[in-house]
Amino acid sequence: MAALFQKVLMPRLYSSRSTFVSITRYRRPLVQIYPFFDNCEFSSSRSITTASEPFYGGPREEKKPLSPLQSISLAIYSATNAFLDPERHDMVAALAEVTGSVALQNMHRDMMSDPTGRRILADRPLVNTESVDIKTLEQLPKNTFGYAYAMFLKKNGFDPDERALVKFVAKDELAYVMKRYRQSHDFYHVVTDLPPTVLGELALKYVELFQTGLPVCALSVSVGSMKLSKEERRQLVEEYLPWAIRVGKNHKKWMNIYWEEEFHKDLKDFRLELGIDVAPTV
Repeated sequence: MAALFQKVLMPRLYSSRSTFVSITRYRRPLVQIYPFFDNCEFSSSRSITTASEPFYGGPREEKKPLSPLQSISLAIYSATNAFLDPERHDMVAALAEVTGSVALQNMHRDMMSDPTGRRILADRPLVNTESVDIKTLEQLPKNTFGYAYAMFLKKNGFDPDERALVKFVAKDELAYVMKRYRQSHDFYHVVTDLPPTVLGELALKYVELFQTGLPVCALSVSVGSMKLSKEERRQLVEEYLPWAIRVGKNHKKWMNIYWEEEFHKDLKDFRLELGIDVAPTV
């Protein structure tokens, strides 16, 4: 499939321009596609936010939307690589962007219809080490949401700066919605008490699917479940899925939660406020 993409589809994309295309094979670290994909580099690790990025994200220059053929081609390429290696976060991120247009519009509409959601869209807060003082959160009482978040990052060696940049969403307001969704992911782990294991991530993808409608969530579950044992697949379908439906379809949209303003709250009370039951223990 990747060979077909490189030999057949890509030349059609650039037939009217003189361009250089360098597409690496599976497991190589970098893919460069010029010029339609804005000189983007794909990497097997998540992109690092620069230290100079402001506390609040400002508007960016609008990008030219990909044509239908370009979107389909990129979707095929990213889906193929994500299928071969589910740990290629860059490929999963690209797939989310080129398949999520309708869902992002719905998410933006939901945020605009909510007072807190509108404030988030106006403020454009960023979740990174420039805006969130992890050391300060570690000093909060141990029952708080902020402390639990800091301990989750520390225990698992996670860095909030490492979320992938949004590259293939042309409209600025929708690009921010995608960024906010990605940067809030670790908050979701904390309030659901799901571990960052394969099974835990897939259970959380179910919740995100019902919360956001992003197609990549369903694709992630479909592909990722192949890595599970027979017993784990049973747990995912029989135990986690009913819980995810109940939590994910809750009336409160998580994109309308200003997580950074809730760090001081008691975690148990915060879950009750949101109507979130912790994930089943399996």
